[in-house]
Amino acid sequence: VLPDKPTNLTVANITSRSAEISWLDPKYPGIFNLSRFWIKLKKNNSLILAITTGKVNGYKINNLIPYTTYEISVAAGNFPGFGEETITSFLTSEEAPSGPALDIKTISRSASSLSLIWDPPETTKQNGVIISYTACISLSENGPCFQTFITSKREWLVGNLNASTKYYVRVLASTKVGHGKSSESEGFFTNGRSAERAMAETLNTLTFSLEIPSKSFVYFYVVALRLKDGKEPASSDNYEDEELVTYDTAEKSTYLKPYVTAVVRPSGNNGSMFILGDGRNTDDPTSRTTSDYFNGPLKPGSSYSIFQRIIINEKV
Repeated sequence: VLPDKPTNLTVANITSRSAEISWLDPKYPGIFNLSRFWIKLKKNNSLILAITTGKVNGYKINNLIPYTTYEISVAAGNFPGFGEETITSFLTSEEAPSGPALDIKTISRSASSLSLIWDPPETTKQNGVIISYTACISLSENGPCFQTFITSKREWLVGNLNASTKYYVRVLASTKVGHGKSSESEGFFTNGRSAERAMAETLNTLTFSLEIPSKSFVYFYVVALRLKDGKEPASSDNYEDEELVTYDTAEKSTYLKPYVTAVVRPSGNNGSMFILGDGRNTDDPTSRTTSDYFNGPLKPGSSYSIFQRIIINEKV
């Protein structure tokens, strides 16, 4: 009564988003005239399309997902119903990724390098096999890159960087078809170089030699931290900008906090000697209102560490 299954089911003109299927009528149409076909499309064993056509021998499927395997089946039908289905599968073409690389982070840092890793784009946005990543580093959030790196791995050791400096990293992924959009910039500080021991000291001050950047800079902060029990502090890159407080805030806090003692500009640089605790004030160049940093007197008998945070671009 029912027709045999269609023959020569073929998938052609496959793109990343569409495919055309064709077939031949079954050899035995049943005792009734062949009148329709039932097309089903599955992805991961889930039915995503079921459509009945008239007596045709081809159909174009749209709205597919790039680089995805689909199962397509066609059954022939007459008045009583549909017969056995013919089944085949196909893989859509690749596209450039529609999402960026994710979760850029550092796994180690030094005064002159950043060791970076990241995750691939979301699975649904890879659109194919990721064959490479293009990573770049700049001095401002949306600034031009001064170093670019193409790799098949998800890691990059960036060298020849300045100490105590914030850098911005962006990463994009590529398939064989093309590259996707770049990630949002992620900012990371290099470590500050270990300060030399104080060159001189009084009851309330310590004199250090600062490292003046060899490249042009807008300004840099001199940051101090009173040490607990004289122990060495955590690396300076552990402290984000918002964690750097004023002298008064640090003095009132129940926890030891790093505080900005001075803001040094190229025009105000009078040599590398810096006296920690000399009682001077400097204003914050990033603030629209007056915001002084007080280089307050040190506590007698306490140990201190200092580091510099260099700002090369005003947008940082």
